Amino acid sequence: MVRIFITTAALAVLLLAANFVVGLLGGDFNAAARAKHEAHVGLIDAERQAKVGNATPEKLDQARQQAQKADQEFTQPRSRMTLHMLLGATAALATVLVSSITITYFVGTSRWCKEVCETYQLDPRLAEAGAVLKRSTFPWALAGSFAIIIVVGLGAAADPSGANWSRSAQFVLPHYLGAMVAIVIVLLSFWVQFTRIAENASVIQRILSEVDRVRTEKGLEVASVAK
Repeated sequence: MVRIFITTAALAVLLLAANFVVGLLGGDFNAAARAKHEAHVGLIDAERQAKVGNATPEKLDQARQQAQKADQEFTQPRSRMTLHMLLGATAALATVLVSSITITYFVGTSRWCKEVCETYQLDPRLAEAGAVLKRSTFPWALAGSFAIIIVVGLGAAADPSGANWSRSAQFVLPHYLGAMVAIVIVLLSFWVQFTRIAENASVIQRILSEVDRVRTEKGLEVASVAK
């Protein structure tokens, strides 16, 4: 389990770091979107005025050229932000997956420790040690997941192509700062999960050793497999 956690956690951290860099290098997407919006509003206004004879063909052509130029300048930032959003969604899912694996692991092993200790009448403190590790790990696992979910929400609010386009620029800085804080929280969360999983593995090993001892004393076949 330790190796599985290290592998998946490392992948999640790499995705988070890569997406943070992509977001920084993506340019001012809000400015490009705002320029495109203003250019198209100007084009619509010019076309309206042309219909009633209040705009010259030259002015209409100029508005069309400005809209076309804004569309071209919007293409590259749009593609970078699309990559940022897709990579961010992947990183968020990976982060939540790691914490979910940890939670599932502790739910299963905690129950196993309790049942084995009851079956072989072992020291109940062994089972309690696993339960304590589970209870101390859950808040950190949830904190990492919630932190990354909040960042995703801020990112959606900062997207000028979404429903919040009129106020999206106000959420760019909170999204940036939130991403930095979330990465720190996720790193701390993963570190705590890693140490708790390692400690829990030691508890399981102690229980297996006790089971072997009890079975040996009773002349039964040793139940433990590879340690």
